[in-house]
Amino acid sequence: MFSQERNDAGLIAGASYYMGDYNPSTQFYKPSPAIGVLFRRNFNDLYSLRVTGAMGWLRGSHDPEKFYLPGETPSFSKRIIVIDGVGEIGFIPFNTNRHKMGAFTPYVALGAGIAYVNHTIIPHIPMGIGIKYSPVNRWTFGLEWRVHKTFFDGIDDYINISDEPKSFIHNNDWFSIAGFFVSYRIFKQSAICPAYM
Repeated sequence: MFSQERNDAGLIAGASYYMGDYNPSTQFYKPSPAIGVLFRRNFNDLYSLRVTGAMGWLRGSHDPEKFYLPGETPSFSKRIIVIDGVGEIGFIPFNTNRHKMGAFTPYVALGAGIAYVNHTIIPHIPMGIGIKYSPVNRWTFGLEWRVHKTFFDGIDDYINISDEPKSFIHNNDWFSIAGFFVSYRIFKQSAICPAYM
């Protein structure tokens, strides 16, 4: 009856934060609100492909009492718009139409996307972990934490004036989005078997 109903649509809300020259390692540093929408295509009970569009804010400031940075270190606050596609891989078979048998699963996510920050388009690689739970048919609730590896070192507007060589891989800024999401399995009239009509 529900074999062809594979698409979910939903909302995500949580917090976004920055990691870079001002914040080398602290998670959930100066978190700011983030909101977004998602669309998920479920290929089977373990594998899904999801597209997410989100907007949040990134903030940062240098604390000279913690560590030294050469040059000017102005604080910043920027809006970020993110669009990405990720593959979700569940560890336990999960299906919102059979929630009693597949009501919960942890999952990992990996993909690619672009972000728009301060008139600059930034490619990034999102990597994340999460959990999904379906208490009733069609509805999914979950928590997710994703880190986004960018290929850009200008989110914080900091320019290191030292002559030390820079690493393209390790010197770029990161951003993260963590939050709660809810999605609904979209009803598809053609998926209903005539025997149930």
